[in-house]
Amino acid sequence: MITKDDVFNVLLEEFKTTNKPVPFSRLKRKLKDDPETLLNYLEELTSEGKVKKYEIGGGKSFEPITMEDKSVKTDEISTQSPIVEELKIIKDELKKMNDLISKVLEVSKRDKEVSYKDFDEAYERIKDSLGYAPLEKIRIELGLSKEDFYSKFREYIETHYHLIAGGEDGYVRKGVIYGIVRRRK
Repeated sequence: MITKDDVFNVLLEEFKTTNKPVPFSRLKRKLKDDPETLLNYLEELTSEGKVKKYEIGGGKSFEPITMEDKSVKTDEISTQSPIVEELKIIKDELKKMNDLISKVLEVSKRDKEVSYKDFDEAYERIKDSLGYAPLEKIRIELGLSKEDFYSKFREYIETHYHLIAGGEDGYVRKGVIYGIVRRRK
């Protein structure tokens, strides 16, 4: 005659080998006892909270619930909850900081006045061995939009530099793009 503990131990053993709920038919084969007695023991174990019952299709499967499982699940919930909350707070703070940094950079770009001296310094850094420099590279170096750059430096470039046809962007005259400059002597 089998006991309730025997049923639980066999169930636990079978569960450990497959890590899946154990079908009632497999338990019957292993224990070789009256199916009604076996089912009664399993129902008692289910009501005690030691076994979880699954009804799959037309059959029944059982999964043991050990004290270790309960303690792990409880610990996970209790430690995860504050951690998740902290992560949400940190994420919100990072978003606020990112927004502030974006605003500061935007304000600093607006406040930064680019002078003719800055243009000349950028030209000196970018020019090649023959003294040619594309306006596009100078504009990017100064961090200005096309509209701002060409409207601000148009007169200065025309008076202090030779305009040369070519380049990706520049001044358009008679259908030709003048996007390369060389300092006048």
